[in-house]
Amino acid sequence: MTSPSSHNNKIGKDSVFSLAKYAGLGSQIIAGLLICLYLGKKMDTYFNWHNLASWILPSLFILFTLFMVVRDTQKKK
Repeated sequence: MTSPSSHNNKIGKDSVFSLAKYAGLGSQIIAGLLICLYLGKKMDTYFNWHNLASWILPSLFILFTLFMVVRDTQKKK
């Protein structure tokens, strides 16, 4: 039989792992958006577009990220 303290320790480790997983995902999304914005600004100035790439690249990144999250969280058959 397991002691209550070992049960609480397991719950604590699971919550820390879950928090670290989501913090990592959030930092990857922020970094990806910043990179897309930077590249969009550079493309806009190079091609003389008026903030077209600055809107399209981050939008595509968000759509791709949402698609990947939905695909990864679907139940396996």
